Amino acid sequence: TGLPNRVLLRDRFEHALAMAERARSRVAMLFLDLDNFKRVNDTLGHAAGDLLLLQVVSRLSNCTRDSDTISRQGGDEFILLLSDIPDQETVERIASKILTKLAEPMEINGHELNAACSIGIALYPDDGSSFDTLLQKADAAMYNAKGAGRNIYHFFDEQMNQQAHEHLLLQNRLNRALFQAEFHLHYQPQVEIASGRVIGVEALLRWRNPDLGDVAPARFIPVAEDCGLIVPIGAWVLEEACRQAQGLRLTEGLDLPVAVNLSALQFRRTGLVESVAGALQRSGLPPHLLELELTESILLQDVENTLETVRHLKALGVRLSIDDFGTGYSSLSYLKRFAVDRLKIDRSFVRDLNTDPDNAAIVRAVIQLARSLRLGIVAEGVETEAQLTFLREEGCQDVQGHLFSWPLALADLKAFLRRRRATAGASTSA
Repeated sequence: TGLPNRVLLRDRFEHALAMAERARSRVAMLFLDLDNFKRVNDTLGHAAGDLLLLQVVSRLSNCTRDSDTISRQGGDEFILLLSDIPDQETVERIASKILTKLAEPMEINGHELNAACSIGIALYPDDGSSFDTLLQKADAAMYNAKGAGRNIYHFFDEQMNQQAHEHLLLQNRLNRALFQAEFHLHYQPQVEIASGRVIGVEALLRWRNPDLGDVAPARFIPVAEDCGLIVPIGAWVLEEACRQAQGLRLTEGLDLPVAVNLSALQFRRTGLVESVAGALQRSGLPPHLLELELTESILLQDVENTLETVRHLKALGVRLSIDDFGTGYSSLSYLKRFAVDRLKIDRSFVRDLNTDPDNAAIVRAVIQLARSLRLGIVAEGVETEAQLTFLREEGCQDVQGHLFSWPLALADLKAFLRRRRATAGASTSA
């Protein structure tokens, strides 16, 4: 591209900084990443990718001033150094112009392409006074922009910095957590509405770190997914859930199905079917007592390969359910193609079904859909008698939630089940 490298960029930054100090103005560093460049290289070849980069450079030049610097960092990453900036609004105008120009179609070897991008922005003196500090913060802001949907720009802020530090802290602790036996499972009972019987449990991962204490799943699960640790952690959950469910059979005489969540990354990695088969074999748990919970997004990615994996899982004899049904891109066709056994109504719909007519309508429709397709149906997050009454009247089969039990450690689950059996036995005797 003939653009300055990082050494020259750093030198120009020092000049821009000196100018800004004299003029009491600002310097902006923009970290720009093309959103779909790899796809161009993979489908049209590297020559087409090179031509696309040249057009990107041309358009970036048209969006900036002669006093600004454009530097390519390699691959599809660029850094723009904007000197003598009077205010933040000026940076916003330039960033908006870049997004607009790069989104316009480009003709490459007879193909019409666009080069949408994500931009992270850090400012001197607001976010720091050194080249490395501003580059790091612009980079963090760019990843924040990607996470927010791409083809947008984000300014760095201190909250983002704190989030990045927390992410790194949790990632480092997660690396050791498996080997130091810091994970354990809790189980939330699932209850049949008609009989009041406990008909299964959902295995829920918990993490207690010696330094951080109990870490909420909402904090550490996204970090584990982001860095790929969710794969070995998910394999541990599967092994432990099968082992403990088999333990319930042997010590309590209970054939209690256990549901285990699968992450999208875990599902896409090769060896999932072997991992499930191995966990069942090593534990001795009958396959029909294991239910794997999938999200709608898993089923809609790479459909043919996903369908093949699902067929192999079903051949093992395990059950499949769709978790948080209705919150993603629901498709009636995949319910039939993937031969799922059960739908789980997300707690977000259950929470307000007595006060929000729209949520009530969604819950009613999902229940009717499941019954029409002869699928099992379980509602999550049931906390009140009013919610339970609504679900019973609409024909929902099973429920789980705080109305019946919070998630329980294994010993507490055993005590809970014994109490339920004792109560049921007393009722029968009477």
